[in-house]
Amino acid sequence: MKVLCFVDAPHRLAGAQRSLLAALSGLPAEGVTPRVVFPAEGRCVDAYRAAGVDCVVLPAPAALLEFGKAHLRAGKLAQARVLVTACVPYARALARLARAWGADLLHFNTPRGILAAGLAARLVQRPTVLHLRGAVPFGGPLWFAAQALADRIVLVAHALEPEVGRPFRRRTRVVYNGVTIPELSTHANARTDARAALTARFGVPREGALFVALSSLVPFKGLHHLLDAACRTRDAGLDAHYLLAGSSDDARYTDWLTRRRDTLGLGSAVTFAGFVGEPATLLAGADALVLPSIEREQLDLDGTTVDVRGNEGLPRSVLEAMAHRLPVIASRLAGAVEEVEEGESGLLVPPGDPRALADALLTLARDASFRTRAGARGRELAETRFSVGASARGLAAVFRELH
Repeated sequence: MKVLCFVDAPHRLAGAQRSLLAALSGLPAEGVTPRVVFPAEGRCVDAYRAAGVDCVVLPAPAALLEFGKAHLRAGKLAQARVLVTACVPYARALARLARAWGADLLHFNTPRGILAAGLAARLVQRPTVLHLRGAVPFGGPLWFAAQALADRIVLVAHALEPEVGRPFRRRTRVVYNGVTIPELSTHANARTDARAALTARFGVPREGALFVALSSLVPFKGLHHLLDAACRTRDAGLDAHYLLAGSSDDARYTDWLTRRRDTLGLGSAVTFAGFVGEPATLLAGADALVLPSIEREQLDLDGTTVDVRGNEGLPRSVLEAMAHRLPVIASRLAGAVEEVEEGESGLLVPPGDPRALADALLTLARDASFRTRAGARGRELAETRFSVGASARGLAAVFRELH
């Protein structure tokens, strides 16, 4: 079976793109031959090629390469213009590519992607799969159209089921993301060596607790609440450092977050590491991963009120931490509650609650035996419930339903 996968964000290598890449590695063993189509060159394309994935860049009109929800802010007339002048011609080009390759099925990695090019599947009369990896960033007619274009909707967590409209719920299947299970060093000084490497690279202190966050610097990841929690742990006498690794996808928020760090007197305790393509060393040298995502809140960015809505699905950073035997502190929302066993593999806290987050940080920092037990349980869950093999088998099963 040949499956043509369309990835609409060639410039990003975040959870959605990394999770698809992991699943692709296991599909050939399930009798599925994937080919990935991108609308432009970019960081994600480079990573897929480096992994040996069959990639094609089918250049898209400039309108389809606008991100940051620019189209959602446009009026109905502007959206209709993009549909006629960009989406339809691009779908025709993708249809020609699918027909020439002999694709049996088309897969779209995001709702945005199926809106941009999903018409191609109808033009070549092939089934279509939509992957829903988080809360839908838009509603109304656009989300209805995205669902209508999909013969199957793959959800990465049961928590996303309410996102799907009632007429389409029979099309849904839940397939957890998979994570590669690394071989971990058994050397007694492995963590010390990893911490030394982080000191050399990022200036992280060699002593004290180290918490790592792996997420893009965007408001819904709740990193501002982590700064507030860090103040509380400092006042409680905890010697800790916070390493925030992720791309700066929202310059205004990043600048505000940096200023807030300095205003709170956390300049020596919080490091912004930028994008880190391979987080293994970060996870090996840390005491815990922190994911303080929020569901919905209003954020004041220097006098400008921003309405923030979270769109977590099954956070990949949590899976990566578990695979590296690292305990997790995460907000109790979306698929995180299906990843983290409360009190067993980590701790769950209410979203947007710096006091609860600080308490969790203090608990993990001060209880080495719990960190060890939680890390071991997380590794066990990663190996059984969230392996790449399990993810590939689940996705292939969805494909076979339609073939």
